Amino acid sequence: MNPEIKEVEQFIVSLNAAQKNLGLYSPAHPASTAAFQKLRDALGRLLGQKEQTTLGVLHDTLVLNGKPVTAKPDLSRNLVTVLRNGEIQGVTFLKGCTLEELRHFVESLGQDAKGAEFEQHLRKRGVSRIQIVHLTQEEPEPEKKEVVVEDVGAGAIYSRALQTIRKVFHETRLGKVPSLGEVQRAVDDMVAGILKGKHSLMALTMIKSYDEYLFNHSVNVGILSTAFGESLGLDAKSLRELGLGALLHDLGKVNIPESVTRKPRDLTTEEWELIKSHPVEGLRMLEKMGVHSEIALRVVKEHHVRFDRTGYPTLASGEDVHPHTMIVTVSDSYDALTTLRPYQRLFEPSEAVTLMRTLAGSTFDPEIFERFIEMLGIYPPGTVVRLTTGDIAVVTRPGTEDSSRPWVRVAQDAEGNTVEGEEVSLMDWNTETEDYTRSILVAINPAIHGIDVVKILGGKDVTQGD
Repeated sequence: MNPEIKEVEQFIVSLNAAQKNLGLYSPAHPASTAAFQKLRDALGRLLGQKEQTTLGVLHDTLVLNGKPVTAKPDLSRNLVTVLRNGEIQGVTFLKGCTLEELRHFVESLGQDAKGAEFEQHLRKRGVSRIQIVHLTQEEPEPEKKEVVVEDVGAGAIYSRALQTIRKVFHETRLGKVPSLGEVQRAVDDMVAGILKGKHSLMALTMIKSYDEYLFNHSVNVGILSTAFGESLGLDAKSLRELGLGALLHDLGKVNIPESVTRKPRDLTTEEWELIKSHPVEGLRMLEKMGVHSEIALRVVKEHHVRFDRTGYPTLASGEDVHPHTMIVTVSDSYDALTTLRPYQRLFEPSEAVTLMRTLAGSTFDPEIFERFIEMLGIYPPGTVVRLTTGDIAVVTRPGTEDSSRPWVRVAQDAEGNTVEGEEVSLMDWNTETEDYTRSILVAINPAIHGIDVVKILGGKDVTQGD
């Protein structure tokens, strides 16, 4: 038996037992507590190393992450019935889901709430790691006039976007046409998170993966571009279109061999032509997906065209780069520079900004670039710094009064001990010394000091937004 099928069967058994116990005993009864502990353990085994997993119903069949669960249909019949009665197409469980969240979920299943009302029940109870999703391949929804901001943490938004982009690349490699609706929902989540408070999501763009560079890079550029667009005053509709293009900007690389994309140097003429083809290939793929947004299509096609009109592909005479393309170009370059790659060392955020400044006026629109730096601040979110107190801290968001004095979260004390520090402002003033309580001495390499930036920024305060 497929181990994953075995795990989902155990999860369903535990879910049925939890529902039954909740019908017989109070939530605080030892029998209920034991049942939910078993359910949480079963979910942990089902998730394994994954960040999330999705159970749902398509055509009266239970599906796990898009694949039908055909074994033992009698076992899953109750869950299928409960989900259908609640007008719920799918449920995504995120890593870190708590026993309390599972209890609220099961309690809600036993009520008469349906669809959006069911989802509202979960949100009111603070459930953020269990989310209702749509699994059908529906037509794209009409443009919304405004984005409804849901109470979803930055970590969940990032995780869902990453899963979506993995799926898009995988399906494209298989010759399938990915669902535009699914991608747009990930973009809507990002826009909602940005409008709620962009610095939490921006800080998570420090998530880097050597092995999954293309996926993390796509999500990071989507977040940075959307955050930048918001700081420039773009409306919600434009942000969604910009985010869609930014998230899919490198889709055209999907069929280029890794031996070429990871080659350190000395590309052959044929290999270089292959690399240069990816913007136009990406454009074709978006058109197949049914993307009609001019902003999204132009961003994908033009993100390697420089401000001085060099780069690729070559534009027709009289054709100008779309203004929003430069938003993605600068975000793309910043994330690429701050990531370790086979042919490039990792630049610290401040180093990347210094290098990019030399390219303003040629590669980057100088005005757009300066606005990007204003958004990042002198010490961009995710920068690790040594403070005058001797502590090591991670920048969480720029300062509003002085860009050299951002908000930080202390990660290590002066003796090198790991601490779970609160978020503090470097504008804090010590009246006794008549000086700032803390100041930045220097930006440092997190790897040298064993600082896990993602773990620190993925804590409760950050993932709950600003």
